[in-house]
Amino acid sequence: MKFIGKKLASKRGETLVEILVAILIIALAAGMFAAMYTGSMNINLSAQKQDEAFYEAVSTLEKMEESDNTTKSNGQITYSSNNKDGDQSGDQSVEVEYLTQDGLSVYNGGTP
Repeated sequence: MKFIGKKLASKRGETLVEILVAILIIALAAGMFAAMYTGSMNINLSAQKQDEAFYEAVSTLEKMEESDNTTKSNGQITYSSNNKDGDQSGDQSVEVEYLTQDGLSVYNGGTP
């Protein structure tokens, strides 16, 4: 505490080294903030593109379901799955609706 009191009572100015260190600290803080802001913007843009792709796919699926020239058929998809140990836990099936329109095919179904 005595050091701060002496510093405040002193008539001497700041040294060049102290000023350069302060500028360096401010520059580093500004650089880190800019890097965080840029990273955040990149993540935000990536998420926005993924959302747009998802909603475009949902929109296409809904249009296919409503269209008269869509061929619809029901069925099951059977697949093998592994448990946490890597051993096969058996075959599982999922009920799906298979939609085909103008060469585009889509599985519309639930999750296992």
